[in-house]
Amino acid sequence: MKKLLKLFAKQLNHPTNETRKRTYEKIISNNMASRNSELIDRFQQTQWDESLVQQEALWLLEHAAHREVVKFAVMILGCTNCEKYKELLFTIGMHEEFTSYVVFALKNGTIQGNEHVWRLAKSVDGWGKISAVEQLEASTPEIKRWLLIKGCENTIMNEYLAYTCALNGDLESALSKDEITKEIYDGASLIIQALLEDEVSIYGIEDYLNASVVLCRFIHHAHKQCQTIEDFYPMMKISEFLSDDQEIWEDRLNDSWTQDDYKAVQEAVQPFINDSRWPKLAIDTLKQGFSSQALKIALFYRLDVNELLFALLEKDPANSEIYFAVMDTNHHQHIRELCTFAETHLSLSNLSDDDVACLQYIVQDLYEHEGVGLPLIQAALRSDDENLQYHALSVLKEWSPSYSQQAATRELIEMLFLKTKDKEDRKLAKHLLKK
Repeated sequence: MKKLLKLFAKQLNHPTNETRKRTYEKIISNNMASRNSELIDRFQQTQWDESLVQQEALWLLEHAAHREVVKFAVMILGCTNCEKYKELLFTIGMHEEFTSYVVFALKNGTIQGNEHVWRLAKSVDGWGKISAVEQLEASTPEIKRWLLIKGCENTIMNEYLAYTCALNGDLESALSKDEITKEIYDGASLIIQALLEDEVSIYGIEDYLNASVVLCRFIHHAHKQCQTIEDFYPMMKISEFLSDDQEIWEDRLNDSWTQDDYKAVQEAVQPFINDSRWPKLAIDTLKQGFSSQALKIALFYRLDVNELLFALLEKDPANSEIYFAVMDTNHHQHIRELCTFAETHLSLSNLSDDDVACLQYIVQDLYEHEGVGLPLIQAALRSDDENLQYHALSVLKEWSPSYSQQAATRELIEMLFLKTKDKEDRKLAKHLLKK
């Protein structure tokens, strides 16, 4: 980092193609920009002319063909008063790989930086939104309300933002009111569901202080707000959470929960679970079309939905979610029937993107079902999708050699061995050919 900033200092004093080239090459040679805290610390010790720094940072931004250079330039710009470049920074921040760097620049180098970060958080999805929301200060009631209603909703992994939104949005205070809006109820529902999926994120329901109070208050509001399958779904998730193994609950009771906490939530949620309209509504919903939440509720009540799922598949044979749902049952006969259906309804000789998605869910779960879906395995080997090819080879490795030694299958493995550039696939193919 010291060498990099020395090269950048030369660039500032003599901004030529040569000095810029040396800085550029140093940045990309060791992913220098990803060491952002060290870069910022060292930069802040310098006494460089701010206008020259901005000039060269902008030059790098406008000429960069590598992401690390963009990150470096954004951070350097953020170490200056970059108010007049906030719109440029905002645009760059729309790319999720640059969002966290832009958030630093906006907070450090602009007036009302937190407002700009909030605007960015509302404009991005995916990892970009995670970066922005995690660094957003809940400095106003409007931001707190947004965190509760929209902050957790994301195209990937709501679990990563649930704890931040619950804490910074002050979910406990919002639910302590006598009445809440449907917007707050829906936002709280999403946050609570994500908190309960605590295997994914660092922070989950185990880490959330007063979780039992929040759950009880949420259930209290559900008496008025809970009308649909979507509204009921978090009730089911709370009940599943309470039904975790005894060993897990022993740890919780020794840590963050008391027996009274457990009992209070159990007594609050049980009337919803005992209400017979929810399993009926789940089945009625599935008769109209596929709903992952309705399916999970039906399975929660141990209802047999196999016929319904196959009826839905007849209407929509390329719906990968339904394939996933059937495979997830791990029921051998159902999986056998699903493979037969797929063999006749998917275009195995000319796979579309939808076909590939459906096949992926089937093939990756055939390890324990020897001999089932061999034509699908063969279609996966013929495909150009590396994921599919890998799972097909891996499944054959687990099955007895008689399947991989069948003439048609062996020929496909040989072809894949010759054409694949993936080392793992070549290794698997070679292993199967030696059997």
